[in-house]
Amino acid sequence: MIANSDITFVIQGPVQALPGRDQPLGVTAKCIASIRQFVPGAKIILSTWQGQDCSALQVDTLLLNQDPGANIVSYAEDGTPGRLNFNRQIVSTAAGLREVTTPYAVKIRSDNFLTGNGFITAQQAYPHRLKQDSVFQERVVVNTSYFRRYAEGQRVILHPSDFFYFGRTEDLLKIWDLPLFADRVFDPAKAGQKQYDGAPVTATHAEQCYCRHWLALLDKNAPTVNHRHDKTAESLIYWDRFMASNFVVLEPEQIGLGLIERFIPKAKRPNEMSHYDWLKLYKQYCDPSIDAKSLHNFLTVGWRRAIKFPFSYLKFKIAKPHH
Repeated sequence: MIANSDITFVIQGPVQALPGRDQPLGVTAKCIASIRQFVPGAKIILSTWQGQDCSALQVDTLLLNQDPGANIVSYAEDGTPGRLNFNRQIVSTAAGLREVTTPYAVKIRSDNFLTGNGFITAQQAYPHRLKQDSVFQERVVVNTSYFRRYAEGQRVILHPSDFFYFGRTEDLLKIWDLPLFADRVFDPAKAGQKQYDGAPVTATHAEQCYCRHWLALLDKNAPTVNHRHDKTAESLIYWDRFMASNFVVLEPEQIGLGLIERFIPKAKRPNEMSHYDWLKLYKQYCDPSIDAKSLHNFLTVGWRRAIKFPFSYLKFKIAKPHH
């Protein structure tokens, strides 16, 4: 049993809106209050940016990091650079995790909050692991929201959500204490063309860029992705086995994770991992005795995949690949 006092929450990200990043008013204060409510006794670190007004936020440790800014990840046909917040997430998360002194830590976005604490017991509820597939000391709890198992009707790999992580502090540092991403360099030989990771086919998602980065540091034999749908039969099996022994994949309501309105779908997204997708992998590779509830998975999301994915793939094949 993990005691609340053994957990530190690292709330990472902006407290107020930034250019290109909306932030619901008061959501970080709501996040802090929810932690005090559902995990009383846990420590709280807020890791944000210099210049953010945190005067009304009561936390155990406040880190005001120098903002690395958004990094260049692409160029449009006219040469306009496209930017994403890869380095901002790395800097704010890693800085917070380095200050943690408890054995367990949570990485949570500053615009998310708790609605419960189911993640604590879930982290140790699946004890069977394959030693040869395990890169973490213990399992890491992750969220299904934006944890893609499919894209454009096709399987994808290395795409865990970056919203929420709970596990041993040393394991979260393996994921988030990363070298920063360099800006993509403009290639004059490709002027007039879109330039991005994965070109000329479909771009890798941000989550894939993070994952291939940390996974390569943990396992020199790990597969990588050079575009969104990059995979082989061997890499599909590797990723399934990795998830089975290293993660616990939970729906937001199982974690007790509250999402802001723009992240809440009307229904479960069929391209995302479900808890039962993960449970089937756990049963296949780690514990054959567990009930994986295949019928439940089909009734909630499986039937929608069967209908939607053929059309999604057809649309993808007809359309010109783009960033």
